Formats: sequence, structure tokens, C-alpha cells
Amino acid sequence: MEFDTGRSRAVLLTLRQRWSLILSALLIVIGLALGVNLRDDSIGRSTTYTNVEAGITALYPARWLLDETGDYVLRVRDMSQRGFNTVIEVITLPVGPDTSERNLLDSLTLRRAQTLIDYAVLGYDNYILPDETAAVSMSYSFVSRDTSPLLQGASTIVAGVDILTFSRGQAVIVSFRADADIFQQELRTLHRFIDDLEY
Repeated sequence: MEFDTGRSRAVLLTLRQRWSLILSALLIVIGLALGVNLRDDSIGRSTTYTNVEAGITALYPARWLLDETGDYVLRVRDMSQRGFNTVIEVITLPVGPDTSERNLLDSLTLRRAQTLIDYAVLGYDNYILPDETAAVSMSYSFVSRDTSPLLQGASTIVAGVDILTFSRGQAVIVSFRADADIFQQELRTLHRFIDDLEY
């Protein structure tokens, strides 16, 4: 009898161990799924920006830094990145009936060529906004030098694109700049921004 009891205890422990392994694996899978979901939610979270004077409403990534102090309506930067921070900037300019897209883009080019290192326009293209409005895009690149004394001499090639359209007597220019190595993957942030932009 004692032998049978010992054997049944051994079998029970083995069954308990099997169930505990199954439950542990299930809890790990559920925990990973929740973690990925929370991460995606925090990355995809947006903050609403409204400027009544400029007539602009936009959604930008919640973890990005907002700046309204320059000669632009808004500038948001991803401060979590090393090196050059990805930037989205919105500029509005009053325009007359004879103002052309090319004149405005050439004016931007002249201004940037004076302040940015190795600034070069890579090309122009037509761009269709989500509401089917026609726009013009200009691609460019420049070199950014890190201002940190610890990284003195380090430089980054930055890729950028401007998207220009006219609305209610003003030109709206959305500028996007990112490290050239991650520019293509960062473009999805620009597309989400433009999809939600109202002007």
C-alpha cells in the first residue's frame, strides 16, 4: 500500500508540474502580447495641436517636443533619437494670385543654402494630399554637425522633403527632416501627420 501511495504522489506531482509549465507558458505569451500592445499604443499616441490664428489643426506624436517660438507655426521633434532628431515643421505664408510654387520653394532654397552645410535640392515632384488636393514636394539633403562637445566633429547626412500647397490665400509648407539612414522608415510619421492635418 505504501508503494502505491508513493507512486500516485509521484504521478500527481508530474501532472502538477505539467500544468504549471503550461500555465507559465500561457502567462508569458499573454504578458508579451500585452507588452507589445502597450508599446504600440504609446508609440501611436497623438496630441492635438490647434492654432486658430493660422487656421491649423494637427495631430503629432505625443512623445515629441512641441516648439512654437520660431518663424513657423509649429515644429515638433523626436527628442528620443540620438544624433539628428526627426523634425516636422509647418510654415504658412501669405500669397498673392500670381505666386507660384516654384518661387516659394526657390526662396526656401536660397534661405537654407546660407545656413545649412552642403544643402542640395534633389528634385521636385507632384504630391496628392489625402483630400485629393494637388501639392508640390521638394526633396533635399544637407549635413548636420553635432553641437555636443563630446561628439565634436561628428556629422550626419539629413534627408528632407517639403510639401507645399495653397489654401485660403496662404501657402502651407510642411517640412520633414530625418537622418538619411532612417528617413524612409520615418516617412510613415509624416504621412500620418499629413492625413490628420487641417488648414
